[in-house]
Amino acid sequence: MSTTVVDHRELKRHIDGHGALNAPPSVYMQRNSARYGVQRTVPASRTIPGRLARAGEPQPRSTITTVGEAPDGFGKQVLWDARDAELALVIFLNTADPYGVMISGAKRSDSIEFVSATGIASFSTDTENEGVGALIGIAAIGANLGAAAFGAAAAAPLIDAAAAFAQDRFKEKQVKTMRRDPFGEDPGTGHKARAEGGVIVSMPEAGQIFYSGNDDHQDRWIKQPGLRDNAHRPDHVRNAYFLDKRSTTRNRRTARAAGDFVISAWDHEFADNVGFYRLHVLVKRGNTRRPDPQPGTVE
Repeated sequence: MSTTVVDHRELKRHIDGHGALNAPPSVYMQRNSARYGVQRTVPASRTIPGRLARAGEPQPRSTITTVGEAPDGFGKQVLWDARDAELALVIFLNTADPYGVMISGAKRSDSIEFVSATGIASFSTDTENEGVGALIGIAAIGANLGAAAFGAAAAAPLIDAAAAFAQDRFKEKQVKTMRRDPFGEDPGTGHKARAEGGVIVSMPEAGQIFYSGNDDHQDRWIKQPGLRDNAHRPDHVRNAYFLDKRSTTRNRRTARAAGDFVISAWDHEFADNVGFYRLHVLVKRGNTRRPDPQPGTVE
């Protein structure tokens, strides 16, 4: 399949046939525009940190690309400027969106860390939810950022407005059946879903978004018993990882190539999903040398 094809049915056939889509930024944004609407750029001065920065304080350089409808300060893609050492990012990951969100501009040795992952989504419903794509916004810039970066009072109104938008448009109230948390577990029973639910993170060296499979492609499911670690990762998933609730250190990785992080919901059939995950993410610049291999990582 040509990487420029954006027809939804052909893309669905490709996902079903291969379990992955190549995701260079231009093609990624073209697919999103075909599905969700016109692209526009949110300049650095109109991001949340840009609005809140006072005279004499560091000004953000990173921008956001919005596709179609989005709340103020949020979009589909963050263009991480090399002059911004660290970003604190808030993501509202619509589980009906097969493309997720993208962080472009990562360099080799830069890191990504998930400091919080909340929310419940349903992976079986009669209501389609395709009108608005997943959302990403910049909560803060700086150095030595931590969890406190997401709690700044000045940023709260804009982030809260985006949360209310997500609750309404991603149909949070309809989450009733086949419920999955960001780690792919049923919060009521502890069942570890293997075919759908939770979050997968594609590293820059992957260059792809990865998907599960239907009953005819159970080899693309997370391996029994459903643990979300490298040992149980499906064989077609390389240079990507699942959020894992067992340890916070499992949710931090270092890039081995320049490129893009893509954060998406784990599934192969997205039109029948409702609900979203709220993710707090830190991305930090590294030291540009090639990092040492991490245990269990497949390159």
